[in-house]
Amino acid sequence: MNGLDYILDAVLVATIFLQFRGRRLTPRNLVFPVVIVVYFLLAYLKGVPTAGNDVYLVGGGIALGLVFGLGAGVFTQVSTGDKGVYAKAGVVAAVFWTLGVVLRTAFSLYASDGGTSADRHIAQVMHSWDITSSKAIVACLLLMVLVEVGSRQLIVGARYLSLRHGSGAPPGGAVRPTSANEPSPGTVGTAR
Repeated sequence: MNGLDYILDAVLVATIFLQFRGRRLTPRNLVFPVVIVVYFLLAYLKGVPTAGNDVYLVGGGIALGLVFGLGAGVFTQVSTGDKGVYAKAGVVAAVFWTLGVVLRTAFSLYASDGGTSADRHIAQVMHSWDITSSKAIVACLLLMVLVEVGSRQLIVGARYLSLRHGSGAPPGGAVRPTSANEPSPGTVGTAR
């Protein structure tokens, strides 16, 4: 891992943890995590190998990314507030989101800092699984993070648009204040 890898992981973790208290959503902060991941994808992904079982490894990474991203998105509450639309991540959303980041980071640290025993172990697993290139592992991890971030942002973004332009927002864009005894207006897609 290099410094940029740590920055990517820190930004991804911060994205969800900033939403524990509720964070105002804007098109900019919805797109920002995706832009960062696409930058890393363009910088590091040098193709997707398809020999042997490489494509299955990459497909498995994409599937895991989808599970983590959908879990994080489904368990993020999106609702209207005083100054716009807000996202609030619960514990379950944070678990899904963080699990993907931790698994990728742990593997990357093991592969880069685990020494010769880690190199031998990874080579043995690659050989036994018929993974032909370390490029397949890189593609697996990068596409996993892209799908995780993309699917979560799509879910939250769709709810944001629904509230901004649809049924959840009061006419004229005004947001009616709520009392403590009244449910929040315009809450969309909260899984409990």
